[in-house]
Amino acid sequence: MFLCVKQKYWHNIFLIIKKYQMEELVESFKNTYDSDTAYDTVAQAGDIVVDALIDDGVLDGVPIISTLKGLYKATKNYQFYRLMKKMHKFIFVTHGTTLQEREKFITEYAEKNKENGCEALFAVLERLDNINKVTILANLIKAKIRCNISIENFIRLTTILDRIPYSDLSELSKYTKDYYEDGSTDILLSAGVLYETVLDTNDTNKYRLNTLGAMLLKYGLLEDVDVEIQSTTHLKDLEWKDL
Repeated sequence: MFLCVKQKYWHNIFLIIKKYQMEELVESFKNTYDSDTAYDTVAQAGDIVVDALIDDGVLDGVPIISTLKGLYKATKNYQFYRLMKKMHKFIFVTHGTTLQEREKFITEYAEKNKENGCEALFAVLERLDNINKVTILANLIKAKIRCNISIENFIRLTTILDRIPYSDLSELSKYTKDYYEDGSTDILLSAGVLYETVLDTNDTNKYRLNTLGAMLLKYGLLEDVDVEIQSTTHLKDLEWKDL
């Protein structure tokens, strides 16, 4: 009985600490996002090895980096280390955007999501399971700022980015033409970036990038897309091969 009460007590303490840490991290992220000085500091330091972030104080003036560095040193929790890498990459890639542009974007993002913009963006960054996806997310933000994509499609693309393994994202360019590959096609189709173009009773059906898939390839992975971006799939687009 006593042991159960003690375990519950420490579990509650852990939840309180975690909640405090998340609130601190979101606030630090917002302070960084709203600071041209923080962005300039990261840009001047360059795309440095993250271990340097811990061993010296070159980026201690960047709120989110400083906060994560402190949490990592205090807890040795690897999640803080990975998050520090992701935040550094995000700031580095989005450098070049102005504070006014970022504020306009985060306002639109907040209005469309019906929640705090920086908190929602922080949650997206935290969930990404591959550092290379951070670069793709940053590229999509720049595409939205340049009005290449709508805020609605940006939100759809961030959801898609979260769902697709990075190894399959690198296969997207194969689907600029009719294509099928066991494994990747299933993943990409379920994520909503492909549509069926060829119905073949003798072989496998073929698929091609839809509108969102082409946007992800062009604006997220920064690859040339030599396909017409279509908004829908029509029956006339489907090809039935003779038996």
